[in-house]
Amino acid sequence: MTTLAFDLYIRATPEQVWQALTDPELVPRWRFGMSFETDWRTGSPLTSHAPDGSGTVTQCLPGRRLVYDWIQTDQAESNGGHSSTVMYELGAMGEITQLSVVHSNLDPEGLFLKVVQPGWPMLLSSLKTLLETGRPLPFHT
Repeated sequence: MTTLAFDLYIRATPEQVWQALTDPELVPRWRFGMSFETDWRTGSPLTSHAPDGSGTVTQCLPGRRLVYDWIQTDQAESNGGHSSTVMYELGAMGEITQLSVVHSNLDPEGLFLKVVQPGWPMLLSSLKTLLETGRPLPFHT
């Protein structure tokens, strides 16, 4: 399996970053329309729209760490028929938050990896820009 890892530094508090990661009003702004339905509690189910998917929140430590498993339900075969795992870790550095993102359990031969590998840098850049300027990047996807 393949794992992607990204680190970025955002001029925002961990609470502000956490809100952008979990607030149903903010998530679609930096994720190009993708939204999640969940209460973000450990063990809770989650569903997504645009693209449609489902999963489970496997760990939730507000302001510090969020982990969930997810599979795109209409194209499960794109990741070898199994879910992948996304983990966010937040660390305070004065006025800055270090955000580490790890996306694991990716099929190295799958179409899903070919989409998310270039997609994560775009998403994370949009998240950083949204938090620092109030507006996400205007990528046209």
